[in-house]
Amino acid sequence: MIHHPARWPTQLLAGSLLVAMASGAGAQMYRWVDEDGQVHFSDAPPTEAGRYDREVLDRRGLVVERLERAQTAEEREREQARQAAEAETTRREAEQARADRILLQSFGSERELLHARDDRLAMVDGNINLVRNKLSSLQEQHEEALGRAQRLQAQDRELPENLQRRLSSLERQILRQEEQLVARQQEREALVERFNRDLQRLRQLRQEREDPAS
Repeated sequence: MIHHPARWPTQLLAGSLLVAMASGAGAQMYRWVDEDGQVHFSDAPPTEAGRYDREVLDRRGLVVERLERAQTAEEREREQARQAAEAETTRREAEQARADRILLQSFGSERELLHARDDRLAMVDGNINLVRNKLSSLQEQHEEALGRAQRLQAQDRELPENLQRRLSSLERQILRQEEQLVARQQEREALVERFNRDLQRLRQLRQEREDPAS
């Protein structure tokens, strides 16, 4: 391997390179500069050269390829994190573009969107009322059965097995209906929030179409 200080004249550098090429019988050469500014030439890339950017030279001394130094583990992690962040940004942008297309295709105006919102809310409100009515009926039945059980207990009488089963069944049904009521109410809140977002986005997209410069 031939070493050459970076401060040597260009003519001497070229001469040394040609000598190295000739002795290598036309084999390609590698050139790199270390952290001290020393220029190195070799007919094979030494292991330590992986720490530096390198140039591959042909027999005329012309650069035919440039090789980047090997990344450190920390640099690889940063690069992987950067690529992952870029991929996530690209995914989100594509997802937003798709959502925008669907929004514009689905609603030609704000009025259409508001009508769709009101129709969906009416359906959800109808389901909520059904659950509330069912829950109210079950609670009334439970109160009636519980009152009967309390009267029997006041008379020191044993509760019939069917009454015990009915109380347990009503309690389970009441619990399920309460859970359904909470779920339906949450569904309504999420629906209102989604339509509000869609309305704001539709306004923005229509404004951008009307005034592209904005």
